[in-house]
Amino acid sequence: MAENNKNKSAELEEIEKIYREKQKENQSEKKEKTIKVSASGGDAPCGRREDGKKKKGKPSVKNPQPDKDSPEQKLIQKINIGVCGSIFAILVVCLLVLPRPTISESEKRPLAKFPQFSWGDYWSGKFTEDISNFFNDTVPMRDDLKQFGASFRSLFGFSLDGVTIVGDVNKVESGASQTEVTTQSTKPIVIVTPPPATSDESAPAPESSDSTDNSSSGETSAPAPEETKPVGSFMTPTDPNAEVLYREGNQIVYNSLGTLYAGVLYNGNRDYSREYAAAMNSLAAQLPHMNIYSMTALTQNTFFTPVELNEVTYSEQADATFLKNQLDKSIKVIDTLNVLAPHAGESIFFLRDCHWQQLGAYYAAEELARLAEVPFAPLDSYRKEEEDCLGSVYLNTQYDGLMYEGEIFTYYVPQNDYYVDYYDADMEFQFDYPLMPESDYRASSFYSLFMVADSYIKHIRTDVDNDRILVVLKDDYPSAMIPCLTSSFEEIYVIDVRYCNFNVINFCIEKGATDVFVGMTTESALSDVGAYLPYIMSI
Repeated sequence: MAENNKNKSAELEEIEKIYREKQKENQSEKKEKTIKVSASGGDAPCGRREDGKKKKGKPSVKNPQPDKDSPEQKLIQKINIGVCGSIFAILVVCLLVLPRPTISESEKRPLAKFPQFSWGDYWSGKFTEDISNFFNDTVPMRDDLKQFGASFRSLFGFSLDGVTIVGDVNKVESGASQTEVTTQSTKPIVIVTPPPATSDESAPAPESSDSTDNSSSGETSAPAPEETKPVGSFMTPTDPNAEVLYREGNQIVYNSLGTLYAGVLYNGNRDYSREYAAAMNSLAAQLPHMNIYSMTALTQNTFFTPVELNEVTYSEQADATFLKNQLDKSIKVIDTLNVLAPHAGESIFFLRDCHWQQLGAYYAAEELARLAEVPFAPLDSYRKEEEDCLGSVYLNTQYDGLMYEGEIFTYYVPQNDYYVDYYDADMEFQFDYPLMPESDYRASSFYSLFMVADSYIKHIRTDVDNDRILVVLKDDYPSAMIPCLTSSFEEIYVIDVRYCNFNVINFCIEKGATDVFVGMTTESALSDVGAYLPYIMSI
C-alpha cells in the first residue's frame, strides 16, 4: 500500500513537471507573438487582446499613408507648381504691360514719376529709392484695388474701445454729440488782416478793411459778414491744443475742440505758379471774344483746419491771391474767400472729406453766373437729398476711428430738363447717362455722384435758351458746381484737364464757346495737375 502511494506521488510529480514545462513553452510562444505584433505596428488580430479576451470598443485601424513617390503624388505636385507659377507669371505680365496711373482720383494727387538718373542720386541711394517708390505708387488699377481691399477688410469688423463691430454700420454715436454739421458750430473762425506785403510777399494788403485781429484778444466768435467782404482778409482758425490722432502722408485725422476732423493738409508749390498764370493769360489772349473765368478754390484748410497744423511757407489763401495777382485784368476771378466767408456758419464743407459740400459749390456757381450775367436758379427750386457718407480720408487711410464718424452728404438735384452725353479723352462718344445717377451712390465714394467719373468728358444740353455755351476745364473739385449751372447755360462741356487728348483752344472755337471757366483747388493749380493746362492748350 505504502509502495503504491509512493508510485502515485512519483507519477504526479512527473505530470506536474511536464505541465510546468508545457506552460513555460506556451508563455514563451505568446511573448514572441506579442513582440512580433508590436514590432509590425498592428493591433491584436480580430480585435482581441493578447490574453484572448475581446477588446472593448471598435478596433483601431490606421489609414495607409500615400506613397510620396507614387505617380499620383508627383502629378499633384506638378499641378500645384504649374498653377502657382501661372498666377505669378500673369501678375508679372500685368504689372509690366498694363498702363500705370499718373493720378490717384481717390487721394486727389499726382502719383510718383519715374526718376531721372544722376550719379549723385545713384551713389546716395536716392535713385533706387525713387524707383521703388514709383513702382509701389503706380500699381495698375491702384484705386480699384485699394477700394476692394477696403471693402474686404470691412467684412471682418472694426475695433472700437476693445469691441469688434461687424455689419453694415453707417453711423455710430461715439460719445460726442452728433450735431448739425456746420463750420460755425464745430470750429470758430477768426478773421485777421495780413500785414502790408513786401515785394516778395504773396498778396498785397487790402485797400480798406474794417476787420480786426481777434486772435490776440482770444475771441473766437464768427465775424459778421461785412467784416469778411474786403479783398485781402485772411481767415486763420487757430487751436494750439489740436491733437493729431493719425497721419498718412498729407492725409490727417485730428481732434479740435471736441470734434473729430479729417482732411488733406495744404501742399501747394509756387514753382508752378508761372506755368498756371501764363496758361491762363494765353487762354485769354487766344480767345479774345470769349469770357474767361478763373477759380483757384479754397478748401477746409482755410476755414477750419488749425493754423498750427500748417507745414508750408505760404497758406492756401495767400497762394490763391498770389496767383490772382498774376492774371490778366480781362480774366474774371471767382474769389472763393469772399464768396464763402459770409456763409461760414452753414454746411459748406465736409468735416472729414477733402471736398466741399454742394452748398459751398452752389455759392461759387452763383458767383460765376453773376459774373457771366446769366440766370441762376434759387436753391429752393432744387430737390434736396441727404445720404450718410464716409469721407475720402477714411477711404484712403482706413483709420478705424473714422468709420464711426459718418456725416450727412446733402446734394441738390436741378429740376429743369437737361441731357448728358459722355465721351472719352479723345472726344469719342461712349454713352448717354444721367448727370447725377443716384442708383450708383456709394457712401465711401459719394463725390463721384456729380460726374460719374472724371475721366469722361460730358456734354450737357439744357432747356435754357440763351445761346450761351460754357466750356469747363477743371480738376475734380468743381464737379459739384456743374448741376447748379444747368439753369444758366444752354450747353456745357465738362473736361477734366487730366483726361484730355486734344487741343482745348481749337475745341472751344469749334464748339462756338461763349464762356470758358477754369476751376481747380489752389493746390492743384500749384502742382502737376495745373501743369496739364498748358499741355492741353498746345497738343
